[in-house]
Amino acid sequence: MQPNRSGVFGTCCVDLKAAMADVPESTFRVEKENGVFYLVVGYMLTEDGPAFYDQAVLFCPFCGTSLQTKEGVAARTN
Repeated sequence: MQPNRSGVFGTCCVDLKAAMADVPESTFRVEKENGVFYLVVGYMLTEDGPAFYDQAVLFCPFCGTSLQTKEGVAARTN
């Protein structure tokens, strides 16, 4: 959960909060190592188990609130 300086994604609207609450089935996740907020957009089964493709979420898909910037994501993932 975390958009702003409060450090918590999912505070912008009840829809995002609800969508994130269905852990572990939620397709939203916050990377523990760098705090980047992601949406899983696909997965496939491999010999080593499931492989996931995810995308950093810049804006809330429900209300449009800016959650993080491209520059901020790049700085935390490099």
